[in-house]
Amino acid sequence: MKLIFTLCAFFCFVGLLSAQTEQGRLLIGGSSNLNFTSVNNKWKNDGGDGDLGSSTKFEFAPQVGYFVADRFAVGLQLPVSLQTEKDEDDDEFKTNSFAFMPFARYYFGDNNVKPYLHGGFGIGSLKLEDVSDSEETKLKTFVYGISGGVAIFLNDKIALDLGLGYQSTILRPSEDMDGDPRNISSGVAFNVGFSLYL
Repeated sequence: MKLIFTLCAFFCFVGLLSAQTEQGRLLIGGSSNLNFTSVNNKWKNDGGDGDLGSSTKFEFAPQVGYFVADRFAVGLQLPVSLQTEKDEDDDEFKTNSFAFMPFARYYFGDNNVKPYLHGGFGIGSLKLEDVSDSEETKLKTFVYGISGGVAIFLNDKIALDLGLGYQSTILRPSEDMDGDPRNISSGVAFNVGFSLYL
């Protein structure tokens, strides 16, 4: 009798775990690359010291997806970045960016720790503002990235996501210019976030 009860409980538990990423469910989440930074810069030498300014930066990426097949979700991610800098003369600069990134994510396994692969690309905008001089520059962005990680299911609806990914961003002026000037930044980041599975 104990064996039958144990086997029934095991199969129900396995059924719940695989149901977390089954076709027809929603994925709602948000991640951050742990980039909330507040920095004060100073200089020092034998003759004295001084303030070089400060900066604060926050990045966040909410997302919503739909499981089109078991373990395979597609959706939209909305990365947001906000940065404020002040130089030694107290001149203030703000940078805000926003993008629309369609994504695809595939989960492996049926247990409560599921490795995943995630990839996406999209377009957006970036605004640079010199608050002191009331000047503003707008840029177009193209973003793409790929990451891998693990979703640690805390229960059948909530998971902690830990990942490592590569992302590249290409910035271009909003208006066409001779020579097609662009700025390309890319790098690797560790991401942490929570996801809700409905």
